[in-house]
Amino acid sequence: MKIQIRRYRNSDFEELVRCVEELQDFIVNIDSLKRCLRLPAYGKKYVSLLIKKVHRSSGIILLAEYKQEVIGCVVGIIEKQTKDNLLECVPTKAGRILELFVSPNYRSRGIGKLLINKLEHYFNKSKCDVVRVKVFQPNKIAHNFYYKLNYHDRVIDMIKQA
Repeated sequence: MKIQIRRYRNSDFEELVRCVEELQDFIVNIDSLKRCLRLPAYGKKYVSLLIKKVHRSSGIILLAEYKQEVIGCVVGIIEKQTKDNLLECVPTKAGRILELFVSPNYRSRGIGKLLINKLEHYFNKSKCDVVRVKVFQPNKIAHNFYYKLNYHDRVIDMIKQA
């Protein structure tokens, strides 16, 4: 299987919308507390905001293609430390993975790892010294995926329904 990883182009907007909508539908489906949802306007609005964030933060959007079909994506930005953050953390330049998605029919074939490797290469070239990613707790598959790539739990956000 020959997978091509390439940068996002403006003409890919609808394909990126499809990817983030499929990802959000998956998150909604595994949310045991039923706090997540996807409204009809979600995809286009979220992708528009995501593209702006990527441009403001020296980020990148990469797409995985197979036979000219977009089958996955990864989105990353470079975070800037605030003066307040520097009061409690060592100076760092962090890459942040915002989104990773591989179409269900193409999962478990190394495509996610390929996307992450390309994004990590971009972060390394940008002189990032760490890479961060948030994982939705019910998404055990994603957590295990990142763990296998040597990511470690750092902050745990807890919730209690009132």
